[in-house]
Amino acid sequence: MKTEAVIFDMGGVLAQDVWEHLFLDEPGGIAAQYALDRDTITKVGEYLWECFAYVPETAHNDYQTLEERYWKTLIGLMWGGQPPATVSAAGFIQMTDDFVIPIEGMDSILDRLQRNGVDLAICSNNTEFWIRRQMDKCNLYRFFSPGKIILSCRVGVSKSSAHFEMFHSAVDALMTRRAACLFVDDRSSNVQRAQQCGMDSVRFTTVQQLQQDLQTRGLI
Repeated sequence: MKTEAVIFDMGGVLAQDVWEHLFLDEPGGIAAQYALDRDTITKVGEYLWECFAYVPETAHNDYQTLEERYWKTLIGLMWGGQPPATVSAAGFIQMTDDFVIPIEGMDSILDRLQRNGVDLAICSNNTEFWIRRQMDKCNLYRFFSPGKIILSCRVGVSKSSAHFEMFHSAVDALMTRRAACLFVDDRSSNVQRAQQCGMDSVRFTTVQQLQQDLQTRGLI
């Protein structure tokens, strides 16, 4: 069946993953800047992910509120009630922008797909606040309409869910069939899940590799 749409993961494909780099990069990450134990802050990051990855934005709980709560929770877990004077939720929010980095060359691929009439969607395990920053800084709204951005925080489960809810939501948003979709993700487990759901899929390793995969399918 001819491929009509391509569904992209965000972190590691369209932009670098946020929290791993923000927390752990040397010398600019939070652990290095504040001399924090890397294993401890990794566990805190994983805990915070589980706390916020499935929480949708609402009228009374907007993405700015969620983002501030995220960082206040981290500060409480790492420093208790007496953080250093240099530590604040506002400071971490500002710091985050330096770690929202587009994958170089992906905008060219997206542009070629769009010009060739290929429909585009995002399917990402993501929070309401990081997706906003990624979409804005990487200028991705020109390629993806809001209704075709499928997130774990809105669906309520991740791509590893046994019932494929996120994949089904992406296909429904594209108004096509699973067999007409190509799924692109940097994690092999997600690629396998997409295949099990009935999609063609490729694991992203480099922009050059993806370009070749798309050319093989006649998409660019």
